[in-house]
Amino acid sequence: MLQPGASRLRRFGAQLARGDQPLFAMFRAVGTQVLIVAMNLVTGIMTARLLGPEGRGTYFAITLWPPLLAMLATAGLSSAVVVRMRRGAQSTDAVAGAALLMGIAGSVVMIVLGAALLPWFLRSYTAGTVLLAQLCLAAVVVNVTQIVIKQSFAGVGQYWYCNLTHLLPQLFHLLALLAIMVLATVTTRAAALALFGAGAVAVAFVLPAFLRTLRPRFSALGAELREMRSYSTRAAPTGLVTAFILHADRLVLIPLLSARELGFYAVAFSFSRVVQFVQPALQSILLSHMSGQHEDDSRRVHDHASRILICGLLALCVALWFVGEALLRLFYGAQFTAGLTIFRLLVVEASLGVLTQVSVQLYLARDRPGVVSAIQGVSLAILLALLLILVPRFGGVGAAAAMLAAGVVRWLALLGGIRAVLKLPLPRLYPAADDWHYLRSRLRP
Repeated sequence: MLQPGASRLRRFGAQLARGDQPLFAMFRAVGTQVLIVAMNLVTGIMTARLLGPEGRGTYFAITLWPPLLAMLATAGLSSAVVVRMRRGAQSTDAVAGAALLMGIAGSVVMIVLGAALLPWFLRSYTAGTVLLAQLCLAAVVVNVTQIVIKQSFAGVGQYWYCNLTHLLPQLFHLLALLAIMVLATVTTRAAALALFGAGAVAVAFVLPAFLRTLRPRFSALGAELREMRSYSTRAAPTGLVTAFILHADRLVLIPLLSARELGFYAVAFSFSRVVQFVQPALQSILLSHMSGQHEDDSRRVHDHASRILICGLLALCVALWFVGEALLRLFYGAQFTAGLTIFRLLVVEASLGVLTQVSVQLYLARDRPGVVSAIQGVSLAILLALLLILVPRFGGVGAAAAMLAAGVVRWLALLGGIRAVLKLPLPRLYPAADDWHYLRSRLRP
């Protein structure tokens, strides 16, 4: 007969494997994200070492656009999918169908817009590079479909498939790069095609499960399309501003910096994102959980999550600040240590971004996306002004400093709005015994 401790451990493992409670689902999502971060690090190291600073910068300039345009195409839609499914479970098939139609329509608009704007943004690159970047815009449809599938799985509580949808593109990208290394030469073009081809294969892999689970329908969608458009329209400014905030530095840097300097920034930026490994879980699972909670319960989830994350992120920032140079030299090569200051600033900025996302989910769960949009809009204006002032003088370091300053403003404004707009007490920012009691109670089988 199993001892009580062994029995609890077995039940804990079973619950973690199923992920049927929000905190266990979060752990599984974080575990998945750790794998994704590891694979992204490996592919980033491979492309940096094989392409060098200049080639890495060109690769960065080509591959920025499909994920950015996909975020713009699904601005508001990604959160609308989760909220609509959580609040109207009987119509998940209609929500899935409406989301796919709206996502594909948005993709077409973004592809046309991107094709028109790329020659200006890439004016310092060759005509062949511009043409390749334009051809890669076809991946916008793939990225949008992946977002809709991932959010739909989160909306119906199928967190395993949600995590899988997020994991597979990185896994297939790594496999594709390894295959190219064995069979051919890794060039900028080959690396870009491997990235976007892997995304298409990943979507094809999870599509049958999506169709089987959600059974999206495309008829009699008038009422659902109106509801989706209503929420999406109100949430879209938040999504649009978030997309530009996440990419504004690179949008300014690409036309202003040489490919070599851009390569240093690209490595520092991608390496600094290791601290954001929990963010996709926060965006999908935390919103899904909060949307189905009483207002007081959603506030408690937000406050506990914020304090626990502050603890972990602070420790991670301190560690990376001191060992960053050694890690850059070890993984990417001595030439990339030129981006050490950029890396340090961006690590702190990335940590603030995680904390910001926790508060954003609280506003969205309380149906106040417009407030988030206003705060994000102000921080975006500050960011763009700082980028235009600092980048011409300080290059990549100026861009990192601008990102950090705007991140501080955004996080503090969201915290202030919790009291001023949501009429809730300001959360305590330092952890205490009640946070660990809360965590232990959620871990108890």
